[in-house]
Amino acid sequence: MEYNVKNKTLLPILAALFTALMAVFAQIQIPTPFFPLTLQTFAVALCGYTLGVKYSLFSVLAYMLLGVCGAPVFSSFCGGPHHFTDPQGGFLIAFPVLTLFCALAYKFKKPIQKIGLGIAGVAIMYVCGAIHFMLVTNIKSITVIVLMFFGTFIKDILLVFFGFYISRIVKKRIFKNGTH
Repeated sequence: MEYNVKNKTLLPILAALFTALMAVFAQIQIPTPFFPLTLQTFAVALCGYTLGVKYSLFSVLAYMLLGVCGAPVFSSFCGGPHHFTDPQGGFLIAFPVLTLFCALAYKFKKPIQKIGLGIAGVAIMYVCGAIHFMLVTNIKSITVIVLMFFGTFIKDILLVFFGFYISRIVKKRIFKNGTH
């Protein structure tokens, strides 16, 4: 990552904007019986693909810290530390993993490799989310968990795919040369 005076100013500002974007996309939701389907995965992946490791992790951790402190940044304008112990808390806990995997994509040349790394991040996020869900709800059936999360997993893979391609547009427009 090359740093110049513009990037030293721009990247922290973008990190703050991505934190706000995560909060906004958490509110765009489709309710389901177990948890709301949101666009947070898109915002987290877009953040990672756009900002790189340092600033994307800062942005995601700032989002989580705001939520822990009670700011209404989680879905349904909620906040508080109890959201990390709710059934869907494992997904929130794994957001830094997803953004890290997306941010590390810069090490690869081919788009399929970059998207694959993001999908691996989603898979790890789902493993964390499923384990956490099983521990909190006492549902021990892997079949039930797989059936419950299958649709959202596909949605999140598509969101990572779109996050990658939108990040390419964002980087071209903001950084002019497509890299940072």
